[in-house]
Amino acid sequence: MREDGYISTDQEKETRELLLNVKIASDSGIFEAPHFVFYVREKLEERYGEKVVEQGGLRVTTTLDLDLQDAAQAAVTEEIAKVKHLKINNGGAVVMDPKTGQILAMVGSRDWGDPDYDGKYNVTTALRQPGSAIKPVTYLTGLRKGFTASYMIMDTKTAFPGGDKPEYVPENYDGKFRGPVTVREALGNSLNVPAVKMLSLVGLKDTLETAFEMGFTTLEPTAETMSRVGLSLTLGGGEVKLLDMAVAYSAFANGGKKTEPVAILKVTDNNGKVLEEFKNSNGGRQVLSQEEAFIISSILSDPEARAITFGTRSSLNIPGHAVAVKTGTTNLKKDNWTVGWTPGVVAGVWVGNNDNTAMKEVASGITGAAPIWRRIIIEALKGKPAEEFERPAGIVEMEVDRISGYGAHDGFPARKEYFIRGTEPQGDDPIHKKIKVCKGDGKLATPADIASNNYDEKEAFYLKEADPFSKMWGGKNKWQEGIDSWLTAQADPKYHPPTDLCGTSNPLWITIAEPEVRSQVWGNDVKVRIEISDPNFMRWVEVYLDGEKKHKFEGGNSPWEITIANVANGIHKIDVKAEDDKGNQGSRNVEFGVNQPWSDIPSPTP
Repeated sequence: MREDGYISTDQEKETRELLLNVKIASDSGIFEAPHFVFYVREKLEERYGEKVVEQGGLRVTTTLDLDLQDAAQAAVTEEIAKVKHLKINNGGAVVMDPKTGQILAMVGSRDWGDPDYDGKYNVTTALRQPGSAIKPVTYLTGLRKGFTASYMIMDTKTAFPGGDKPEYVPENYDGKFRGPVTVREALGNSLNVPAVKMLSLVGLKDTLETAFEMGFTTLEPTAETMSRVGLSLTLGGGEVKLLDMAVAYSAFANGGKKTEPVAILKVTDNNGKVLEEFKNSNGGRQVLSQEEAFIISSILSDPEARAITFGTRSSLNIPGHAVAVKTGTTNLKKDNWTVGWTPGVVAGVWVGNNDNTAMKEVASGITGAAPIWRRIIIEALKGKPAEEFERPAGIVEMEVDRISGYGAHDGFPARKEYFIRGTEPQGDDPIHKKIKVCKGDGKLATPADIASNNYDEKEAFYLKEADPFSKMWGGKNKWQEGIDSWLTAQADPKYHPPTDLCGTSNPLWITIAEPEVRSQVWGNDVKVRIEISDPNFMRWVEVYLDGEKKHKFEGGNSPWEITIANVANGIHKIDVKAEDDKGNQGSRNVEFGVNQPWSDIPSPTP
């Protein structure tokens, strides 16, 4: 500046001496919102060059809401301090106006001045894996291809092709599978297997195209990206930026319009000449339909839709406001996210460690980022009227079966669902049915039985899925194999409708309720509980442990129970065989561990 005539030699000397004594204070340093300030500076240098920014006397008006910024910084700093015992050392947050793209708050770390973990590094623009927080993009792609919020997907253990790697077998965050779920339930509860199935159905390339168009700048649908992320994309297999996620999901909040992030409202030079001034003339670019945006926001703002995982009174619910929210945690617990929006604000939070080390424990996406997000979104909404997500004209509502998602029928439990006009379910329900069975043996009634009124009506489920990768498996249907395996553990006879007509023999349907499949039994006394769905009298039921008969029940009614004492530590197998008074026989087995866990590793948490 001295060389250009702005200051004298004495002023330069005095300034250098002052700078030698400057120390950056903890937390915020010598100025407020330091990460945002340097973000703005970077944008100015891109437009005007470093010299003009350094020496040009620019006067810059930014989008920052300083009160909200201070509240967001306090939330990050204070909440991270509470969970340091979980090896969570850092966090960041972004708050935007989805209608304008204006950045209202940007917290790049918990403490700008802390050198122990490089507090000056801006995590809002860093590359991190999003975990389940990316799932809305997969289901949005599904909506574009005609799938609906009521479409039923089977949440069962399923193998997917791994390309040049071993087959890919994702699991849910808690290791459990829930059988038939709708898209609303699958996305709301952040279930992993249905998400991978949806990605398989809609295609990786199309999903990446959706993500890139929405604003995920690191997910361009190139061949390299596709080979790198594969089917794990929908569970967070690609790297994204927190700022990009806030930009992308602002389209859900803004009726399908994406607004580019804006940090600068006005720039004038040292003569007062306006160099640039922000004008939000069009409210963004339409990257998805209003109807698609509404349905995703409807699902993610529905407390009932996420009740299985989060409960109906979770910290994700904001009293007095309709807030859509999605959490995510990566497989090795290196990244934890919460991003949520209303029609007037979108807020995203990330927590983790700059050096990419794993956190000790983050339960269901709630312990880490969510408390910070909750504090910030409440502050952002303070004093503002409640806004609902506006229902577009192209949205229709109808009653659907709670299980199958088809139109409500036969008095089965039903609920209301939203559809994009023209995608409502049509035709008879092939999944959830009423069937006619003989009063005597519970098999399918013949026309003669029906004519003589010798039948009862029973509820039944027919659960079938086609495997889009069947050709890769040599014709095998791995999706159905997973369903059939899940069905074997279900005791409810509705899941096992008869296939034979009255008067023919049929295998017994046996369920081993205890011990559960691949469960761990503590102690060396193993309780065995057997349930059999059969209208006939049972002649005998035999129980075997590792091939050795342990007990034979003569007759009796379901259930049958026995405790086998002194079972050695290790992996064991129970076999059960039975015969009824009609000569029908059946068998079932279950493997389990005694004082030894199974080694299945859960997939990313919600």
